[in-house]
Amino acid sequence: MTTLKKLLILLTIIPTLNSYSQEVVILKKADLKNLPVSKTFAYIEPTIDTSQTKFVATILAKDDYRNTSIESLYFEILKQANKLGANCFKLKSFSRDTLKFSVNHLTVLTLDCYYISDTALFRNTSNHEKNVVYFFGKEKKTDKPISFYINGEKKEIKSGTYYKIALEEGNELNVTKGGVIGGTKLWLKWASDKQPAFYTLSGFGVSASNDPSFSPNNGYYNGGGISFKTGSISQITNINLGLLLVQILGKNKT
Repeated sequence: MTTLKKLLILLTIIPTLNSYSQEVVILKKADLKNLPVSKTFAYIEPTIDTSQTKFVATILAKDDYRNTSIESLYFEILKQANKLGANCFKLKSFSRDTLKFSVNHLTVLTLDCYYISDTALFRNTSNHEKNVVYFFGKEKKTDKPISFYINGEKKEIKSGTYYKIALEEGNELNVTKGGVIGGTKLWLKWASDKQPAFYTLSGFGVSASNDPSFSPNNGYYNGGGISFKTGSISQITNINLGLLLVQILGKNKT
């Protein structure tokens, strides 16, 4: 076989190996009319009375790309849900094919999407747990753990889990990644009615949220992007995405 023929065969195979498909499907849709296009997509706390919500749709997003992230599927659903007038959601299901030698690596996220009044949205926000901070390492359980320090004490986040800290009044915490000396640092302090905060030590959770079409100032903490970044510690400013990640991922056991 000539070198040219080998090259042509290789160029034919490469696109096939790298190809992947993302799909968003409306599994179920309510017959609601006159709902305006929404700019909010709030995580519904279990404490909210479901009788106050109007079901809009059940939407599924899936992708068989090896490096598909939860947040990319979340934002695809968000865009479709907002068009239908949904302004809040609940997790219905999440699954990921984690087999190392699997032909595809299908990741599937399904959300039940609803509409609730502005008053109920405000009450929902006030029901978020206060003065708690969540740290994420890497997304997939097959990835390596990440180490960091809290007030000089070494901690480790296993991939596919989160590490939770409860802030206490009068105490200040110093979080460092990269070593006690010379690492990147973050200071955490208690404040009255402080909303939960979410940080990533790997970049997981911020790539898809860096979307200028979502404002962090709409009153319901629905913003996208990174509001704080120091070296390898980044904040996930979309609080609803953060709460969803906590529900999907397991708590770090170490």
